[in-house]
Amino acid sequence: MPKLNGARSKRSKSRKRQFGETKPNFRSEIKKEWDDFLKTEGPRIKEKDPEFYYHLVGRKLPKKYQNGFGETKPIPPTPPEVIPVKVKEKTAEEIAKEKKLKKEKFDKFHKKQQMDFREKQRKEYNRVTFERQQKLVHWCDAHRQDNWRNIHSEEYKRKTEKKYEYY
Repeated sequence: MPKLNGARSKRSKSRKRQFGETKPNFRSEIKKEWDDFLKTEGPRIKEKDPEFYYHLVGRKLPKKYQNGFGETKPIPPTPPEVIPVKVKEKTAEEIAKEKKLKKEKFDKFHKKQQMDFREKQRKEYNRVTFERQQKLVHWCDAHRQDNWRNIHSEEYKRKTEKKYEYY
């Protein structure tokens, strides 16, 4: 018995699928869209830029659109409008004054930068010195005994002083 959903079944005479048509051919769909675009937009593009139009179509540019050297006819550019600008020139006094102000500003900035650098160095030196001294200094609590003994205590005297003299 033949397959019901096969390619050559009685329901599917021209190699159609069970749900209808065959898979769409994307190349033909693209070609239809392209032809439609050229029909609607082609004349406008051809009038505005014939070289681009013939490039899109895939044909050689006709001679009527070319000049004698095989290039397209250049479109003459419109000259840009030039607006004259007046530039005020500075006198020698103004230039000297600007230089003086610039130098003063630089000196002030340089001095401030040096002071900041010195302050930074001083703080760093103090920090390093503090860390070095911190190893030697320990805080103690006067209310705790720890391992310290009072040298005036009886216990200390008993252990350190000799009771008897043998010689």
